[in-house]
Amino acid sequence: MTNPTRGPDGRPLKVRVKNARSRTTSSQKWLQRQLNDPYVARARREGYRSRAAYKLIEMDEKAHLLKKGMRIVDLGAAPGGWSQVAAKKIGLEEGRGKIVAID
Repeated sequence: MTNPTRGPDGRPLKVRVKNARSRTTSSQKWLQRQLNDPYVARARREGYRSRAAYKLIEMDEKAHLLKKGMRIVDLGAAPGGWSQVAAKKIGLEEGRGKIVAID
């Protein structure tokens, strides 16, 4: 299976942003970082709303914070990556637990 973020030799491909007059230098740099971030690409492939989902996954793996049937309040919830992970972990799709997410 081919990986679109890697070249034939296995090294990561680097996406370059064309210098556009409508973008500031800081916007160009942010866009280049975003396009070349492996977590952004992984989140897109796995259907997460943002790369921040992996932060909660890692914390939960270490501290076992999320349990089936929990009730969670997510304050400052945009763009929803943490709520998305929490919903899976607490079993929201199976009718267990509750999440209130507010931004």
